[in-house]
Amino acid sequence: MGHKRMIPNWQRVSIQIALTCFCLLLLQGRSAFGQVDEGAITGTVLDSTGAAVPNANVTLINTDQGITIETKSNATGGYTFSPVKQGNYTITVTAQGFSKTTQKNVHVDVAQTLQVNVSLKLGAATETVEVNTAPPLLQTEEASVGQVIGAQEVNALPLNGRNFTFLAQLGAGMQTPQADTRGNAASGAFSANGLRPAQNNYLLDGIDNNSNAVDFLNGTNFIILPPVDAIQEFKVQTADFSAELGRSAGAVLNATIKSGTNSLHGAAWEFFRNDKLDAVDWFEKNTTSPFKGALRLNQFGASVGGPIIKNKMFFFGDYEGKRRVQGNTSGSATVPTATERSTNYTDLTAILAANSGTETDNLGRTVPKGTVMDPATTRRVTQGQLDPVSGLAATATGYVRDPFGSCPASTVTFTAAACGLNNLPAGRIDPNAVALLNLYPNPTNSSPNNNFASSPKLYEHENTFDTRFDFNPTEKEQIFFRFSYSDDPQYIPGPFGGIADGGSFQQGIQTAKSDQAVAAWTHVFSPSTVNQVRGGFNHLHTTRFGPVGSEMGIPAKYGIQGIPQVSENGGLPAFGFGGLATLGSNNFLPSDEVSQTLQVTDDFTKVYGKHNFKTGIEYQHVKFSTLQPAWSRGQFDYNGSFTDVVGKNGTNGIAQFLLQPEAATVPNGIDYSGGSDQVYASNINKTYDEKMYFASYFQDDWKVNSKLTLNLGLRWDFFGPINEQNGGQANFVPSGAPDNKPEYLIPASGKDNRALSTSFTDLLAKDGISLVSTNKYGQGLVQTQKTNFAPRVGFAYEVTPKLVTRGGFGMFYNSFENQGYGPNIGENYPFVYNFDFVPQGTDSAVNPVSINTPFAGCPTGGPGGTATFESGFSCIPLTPTAVQANGLGLQGLQFDYQTPRTYSANLTFQYSLTRTLSAQASYVFTDGQNLQTGVGTNNVSQLWPLNHSLSDPYPNNEIPFPDFGRGSSYHTTVGQSRYNGLQAKVEEQYANGLTFLLAYTYSKTLSDAGDLLNGGSQGGYRAPDVPGLGPKFDYALADFDIRQVLHFSGGYELPFGKNRRYMNTGGVANVVLGGWAVNWIVVLQGGQPLNIGCPTGVTAGTGCNAVKVAGQSQKLGIKTRIDTNGTNLPYWFGNPAAFQQACPLGASPSLAPGCLPLTGAAILGDKPGQTVTPGFHNFDFSTFKKFQFSERFSGEFRAEFFNILNHPNFNAPGFGGNGVVSIGGSTDFTNTDNFGAIGSTRNAPNDPRQIQFAMKLYY
Repeated sequence: MGHKRMIPNWQRVSIQIALTCFCLLLLQGRSAFGQVDEGAITGTVLDSTGAAVPNANVTLINTDQGITIETKSNATGGYTFSPVKQGNYTITVTAQGFSKTTQKNVHVDVAQTLQVNVSLKLGAATETVEVNTAPPLLQTEEASVGQVIGAQEVNALPLNGRNFTFLAQLGAGMQTPQADTRGNAASGAFSANGLRPAQNNYLLDGIDNNSNAVDFLNGTNFIILPPVDAIQEFKVQTADFSAELGRSAGAVLNATIKSGTNSLHGAAWEFFRNDKLDAVDWFEKNTTSPFKGALRLNQFGASVGGPIIKNKMFFFGDYEGKRRVQGNTSGSATVPTATERSTNYTDLTAILAANSGTETDNLGRTVPKGTVMDPATTRRVTQGQLDPVSGLAATATGYVRDPFGSCPASTVTFTAAACGLNNLPAGRIDPNAVALLNLYPNPTNSSPNNNFASSPKLYEHENTFDTRFDFNPTEKEQIFFRFSYSDDPQYIPGPFGGIADGGSFQQGIQTAKSDQAVAAWTHVFSPSTVNQVRGGFNHLHTTRFGPVGSEMGIPAKYGIQGIPQVSENGGLPAFGFGGLATLGSNNFLPSDEVSQTLQVTDDFTKVYGKHNFKTGIEYQHVKFSTLQPAWSRGQFDYNGSFTDVVGKNGTNGIAQFLLQPEAATVPNGIDYSGGSDQVYASNINKTYDEKMYFASYFQDDWKVNSKLTLNLGLRWDFFGPINEQNGGQANFVPSGAPDNKPEYLIPASGKDNRALSTSFTDLLAKDGISLVSTNKYGQGLVQTQKTNFAPRVGFAYEVTPKLVTRGGFGMFYNSFENQGYGPNIGENYPFVYNFDFVPQGTDSAVNPVSINTPFAGCPTGGPGGTATFESGFSCIPLTPTAVQANGLGLQGLQFDYQTPRTYSANLTFQYSLTRTLSAQASYVFTDGQNLQTGVGTNNVSQLWPLNHSLSDPYPNNEIPFPDFGRGSSYHTTVGQSRYNGLQAKVEEQYANGLTFLLAYTYSKTLSDAGDLLNGGSQGGYRAPDVPGLGPKFDYALADFDIRQVLHFSGGYELPFGKNRRYMNTGGVANVVLGGWAVNWIVVLQGGQPLNIGCPTGVTAGTGCNAVKVAGQSQKLGIKTRIDTNGTNLPYWFGNPAAFQQACPLGASPSLAPGCLPLTGAAILGDKPGQTVTPGFHNFDFSTFKKFQFSERFSGEFRAEFFNILNHPNFNAPGFGGNGVVSIGGSTDFTNTDNFGAIGSTRNAPNDPRQIQFAMKLYY
């Protein structure tokens, strides 16, 4: 009998609510409101005495397309046109006894309510009075905070990469965070009013343009990026906007693509860059042989628009191509030395040269740091008792091992010269390891560290186009359709290339194809009643895989067994080494992500008296599939913990990799100590996720009188839970609803959810977790809120003709934030699951990865059942029914999910200084509640002494579920944030060739819920499960808090040449001196909070932050000094005396010299973000020369200079990611050599000055 699929309860309720809202709209007589990308014109018709003129005929004409709309003024003289397309208009007013009055040059911006009052003069109707309307300086009709960027600014301001979204950052309240590990900052991501960047909302022609891919694999928050020449204008709204806008709480970036007009117009362009024109990166400039990565960049295209049928049908289209070849600046990495290679890796003395100082073991013996110890000699010693191997008395209880070399174990002081240290016996070396190490490229210098430099080249071949058609069959009907497409394949290389690769998740062979279709129909029932239906569909498909992802059989060539050889999973596992760069293909590859959104809206406006009523509904069906196994080829880490002094920081992982584990060669030794420190593995499966979004709203813009306007709105949002279309997800609920006990929820229908291993079910029962297989909660396995009502209230009051005050309060819901694949409950057993095997048992400090893991007793495992890279996946059962679940991580999402919400308020004063110059000051406040954050679960619930062994499996009194992964992913809505900002701007619209925007923000943002895609809270949560602490214990400066930001942008037409103030003639003088203009963007931005952790742990299983020392300067500014490797490095701070840490609980203070004797929660140190990173200072400049060839044809030459002053903008100390290698120890205040060291510039390789030339033709 077939299974009947049930509609989840949340879907039934949501559909009922949506249908109810739709029926209410029908009952209102089908009056309607224009969409969010359109505006409105309102005003009052007055006579010469200021009295209202009722019943006047008001006609609005779109001068671009010839559309005509008529209405009459009401009893108080008021009139309103809504909705109104962005564009240029003429208003004509006639009334009995008055002359005809025409207001010209009326321009409506995106989402603008424009006030145009008309004054009539007594006279005959045949007389006409013409008035040229100056652009309004003051915002008198609504209370939102934002910034309009017009077509001229979009086209003229210098834009590196021609990405118009960067211009959204020019307004007040905008902050550009440090380059992030996902690369989104490079594509224009920003924070608005202290909210997380992923909370912003991108609209294009009024339709959703947001990427719902889990982690922005293509590097952007949006789907379609039109060329700047196709953008008519856009508006960024950051606070207290009307109830029409929802979905998220951050800024709304609302852009429109150009339409065709009654005249044929277009443009063609070519932008050109070459590394020969660019400066050298700061780090290269300070080397003996400065190096510039190659750059060949061409961006070219054309646009054209015009009439198909005059006044009826119009078209617009554009195409842009990008061809880029770009090499990184000389990235450095550590590879095996020439001596190591030539001796078949028996001579590892270079490791000694790469380190300084000594280490002392539990027998009181000292060895040079970097000494390779023999893991087969690992044994336990007891304080005060003689070690039978060395004959020495132990100085402490623990483990010891002996170094390779000629000196006996009884030696107290080992030296390289006397003992021949770090020479390995050839018979102990694994030939497969040698073959793998030989895949590294040869070193490019003789240094033991950072001895390889490369400049691998990125290749990009992008093509995009947009087409738009507008059709106005009658004065009562308006229809438009647009289709956009982009294809952007890239090869993003790792440092080594080929099989060796060495790349990060952000590197590989990438494809990104996107398309978007939009259609809208507007019907005018009467001048006061309009309805618009709009639909949109967007689609983004991004893939990324390693450089040899399509080649099968590679692991077996090096003796590695069991790695799945399936499409795009070719290549080696990743090998992590203490002391060497990563070898092989990195994790989370292959990746295949699809984001797809279907959106339908119906919106309505009814103008009634002084009220402009608006109401509407919205529906979105979002699908996003993800294939992104964390370790589908595996990762094997060799940190040197088995070949170094026990308990010290391993720096000789290469030795551990080379040495095969073997039985102990000393009495009472630990057998088979060695192999991998940690082994990661994943199965390969794809999740097909979806969610529904419903919304409705009501808005009343009430013109109380000629001076006061009230904006009153209410919005309802429903965010459906994430469903896996095939039922392939499970939810681990550690506590609370639905049954106030630990549960593992899994749908009863869908995929073969019963295919569970007995190991898994037995461990659930052992740890007190109930297995609940049910359809009761739908496939989402959570309950979401259905009462998300969001009131919006605002006012605008014209105090004087030159002074306006505005204010507003609003509530905003947001549940669309991209969070990465990790928190996805589709990444849960038995669907997608990850293994992380580490040493276990009472001797976990020296035991190999074997006990309580699948490697123990495995016939294909390493010697003694240890985990070696050769065993690969052959010992790891990946089929669900065979999984050994010890240590399996469980994913969870709060069952009673509370929709994240933000309260926003502002008070603004705007003053007109001149006819074109205005000044504005605002206080803006946001308060985020129930923000989603990854607190994790299965952590310690009290502060244990540091020497308390948190071994696997954990005793029940340490963590609640000892047989499953500690720190398992768990997302809950307990986060909070608060922003207070003073925002000011001065804006010159246009006067004597000058236009500019000067915006300044002074603000403070506190939060305990950081950006979900970049690690959450600053430094992570120290004690998330300890009662009384938790996330609120880490409520501090947000990781994107930037105290002061100044943006200054503008343009100036030089006053020389024809139609200019000076030399207003033609001829040679005009050709040489005329038509010049300059444009600029200046950014001065402070630093962001930076966390300084504890070099030594203080309690078992918790985090720790350093404590600031009073009276000590944390930041010494950018200073340079020669580090131990002879490299000239910048240091942002370098004062180790500025920080201390608490003394470890239950351990000798000598473990952390100079520590503070603190107690209680204070032992975990200061709140995160104790200091700040370097700021960001940038000056982009361009100069244009225009040529007028004829009345219709003109040309333009451009020279654009990015970072014209060549000011280096440094990354934060310790920053790594997106291809950047950090300096080790740069945030460790006990590392006197590297503390505060900076290893890269912020936008490398685009930080140093770059020059771009361009030619454009207009017709």
